[in-house]
Amino acid sequence: MEEYSFRFHITDSYPLQNENDKIEAVVRTKIKHADRGCLYEGYLRVHITNIGVFPVAKDIAEAIGVRSLRQQLAAELKRYVRPHRNFL
Repeated sequence: MEEYSFRFHITDSYPLQNENDKIEAVVRTKIKHADRGCLYEGYLRVHITNIGVFPVAKDIAEAIGVRSLRQQLAAELKRYVRPHRNFL
């Protein structure tokens, strides 16, 4: 099992134009591997609705090539943003 560490910071949030109850948040993301160092550093978008938190799949696919890491990144993004959504 690969060991990755994730660092997140919400840098911006704004309502989507055509959606009344959707907010888009921009999250600064850094992924490190214990042996290989920094794998990714950049910004990913997350859509926030009354139903839940949804990372933008296109952003994650462009950032990461390995499917298992993409799934883990999406889960970690949701876990990080969910407690903050009431304040955005």
